[in-house]
Amino acid sequence: MGALRRIHKAVSRLRYAAGAAALAAAAVMTLTGCQPAAGLDAVTVAVTTQRQAGYALDREGVRVAWLNCTGTTEGGGKDSAGNTQPVTAIGVDCEGRTDSGKKIIVFGRVTGITGQACVHGLLTAKVDGRTVFSVSVLGDCSKTAGGPPPVPSHHPGQSGGPAPSASCTDKPPPGDQGHHQQGK
Repeated sequence: MGALRRIHKAVSRLRYAAGAAALAAAAVMTLTGCQPAAGLDAVTVAVTTQRQAGYALDREGVRVAWLNCTGTTEGGGKDSAGNTQPVTAIGVDCEGRTDSGKKIIVFGRVTGITGQACVHGLLTAKVDGRTVFSVSVLGDCSKTAGGPPPVPSHHPGQSGGPAPSASCTDKPPPGDQGHHQQGK
């Protein structure tokens, strides 16, 4: 019985350490705004999309309780000659909840980022099945990646945060009530 407890504790510590290492790597990439030489990075794209989608939802009047995004690389790898090919797109899937418990999903394909401030690609956000926005650019594209980004004093669900320029936000078509079916 004592051996099983020790094994359980060791496994728990290992899971905790692995999770902490993954979060630390994401934080370093977020703070440095790095985009690897081999193209886009799934973690950087997911974190940047999460932040910018939260801000955009807040500007649309959606009070975000939490939002979590993941990214999956598309392309990249090695070609037939063994040369490294850059990752040119990241599939992004986000899930979250509003303050009132409504389901939030943000999904799409990201083809580029500018620092921590701007995401290029096709992204759609829905709250309880209603399209809130569908954009090709999300965030403030006038900001550059020089130096570490400022620490935002704004959190999704609170007012007073930075807003994207008008040229960087596309509005969904009037009356768009489409539903997204996730294939998971």
